Amino acid sequence: MFTQLSYGKSINWIMFLVPALLLTTKNVSIAFIALSILISIVYLYKNWDRLTFSKFDLVVTLCMSFYFLGAIPITVYDGTTARYFQGGIRLLLCLPLYFALRTYRLQGDLQFRRSLELGVLVGSIGTFILACYQYLILGMPRVDGFLFSINFGYLACALSFLGLTLSFKSKLKTLLLIGSALSSIAVIFTFTRGAIFTIPILLVILALFNLKQIKKRYIMGGIVAFFLVVFTLYKASTDFKNRIDYTSHELALIYSGQVGESTSSGYRLQYWQGAIEAFKASPVIGLPYKQREEINHQLFLEGTISKGASTITRGHAHNQYFEMLATNGLLGLFSIFGVFIIPFIIFSSHYFKIKSNWSLSAAIFVCGFAIFGLTEVPLTANLIGSFYGFMLAVFFAIIASEKRNKSVY
Repeated sequence: MFTQLSYGKSINWIMFLVPALLLTTKNVSIAFIALSILISIVYLYKNWDRLTFSKFDLVVTLCMSFYFLGAIPITVYDGTTARYFQGGIRLLLCLPLYFALRTYRLQGDLQFRRSLELGVLVGSIGTFILACYQYLILGMPRVDGFLFSINFGYLACALSFLGLTLSFKSKLKTLLLIGSALSSIAVIFTFTRGAIFTIPILLVILALFNLKQIKKRYIMGGIVAFFLVVFTLYKASTDFKNRIDYTSHELALIYSGQVGESTSSGYRLQYWQGAIEAFKASPVIGLPYKQREEINHQLFLEGTISKGASTITRGHAHNQYFEMLATNGLLGLFSIFGVFIIPFIIFSSHYFKIKSNWSLSAAIFVCGFAIFGLTEVPLTANLIGSFYGFMLAVFFAIIASEKRNKSVY
């Protein structure tokens, strides 16, 4: 029989294994996330009579369903592919995990913080070792683990800030801070600008969350330290210097009006332009991929975007927000609120109300993924989308518990 005890032990192991194996294995974390969903469904079935539904549960359900629901009209309209569900389905599938954790917490004593902290620590160390192996021994120009370098960078950054924020109330504070620093180094080895630039932005946001608690000299010291690190890397690392110089060159091209000559940043601006035109063409439910490709080609013929940018597959926007608007129309706007904005508001307001460390970690976690979405469509990637949905369900369940005056450690 699937008891309270067996579910608790299983979840504790999964809380450790998901972050621990996140970047050091190929999709093994996804298998454990899937397992957490399956055992949560079984647990809910066995404890159906204990299941309740509150207003907060409704908000969580909508947040984790919006992205999937918003893709239904365009999927039906297209009729050729279910790819539109790629981002939303992973969040929706994690909903049973939320309800099981929330129900378990009401009936028992779910203490998985130490498991999660150890998992983040082991995952951070493993990520650093893998990054060093690929960069220093294999001589790879940009480390990627078992993913694309940009996705590796995003997840390494997420691990770094999970470790950093959890350390504030942890007995493993020093170890988690070391792990956070190691993950940040792994991010730098990817030379992924979208992930690297997220680090100082999140540090500033974290400082704003704790403005009254942090002394001004620490904030200034942190800013100075960051620029010293960047300056040192620029002088000491040829690869880092080349990446910064390339970024500077691209910005100069864009500023001079030669957007099409900037094949990374410039192309992204043109992808976004194509997505805006797609949204304008069908603002309610969005446009199918084929028609988005046709719009991009037409923009090229009109001389609005470059040939290289016009050939992007499916009219991909390389931006979570523009992609959701172009593909799902106004329904995509609701999805943006459900995926990023509402969770961030819930977590941040809860933090300012009771100073919960869990809610601080959750708010910074969501904020990080929201920033990642400015340069890519991370939630459509299998591992990233699954991990985001998993952690969102966990954080929501913890906040639901804290709202009932039950601390979770």
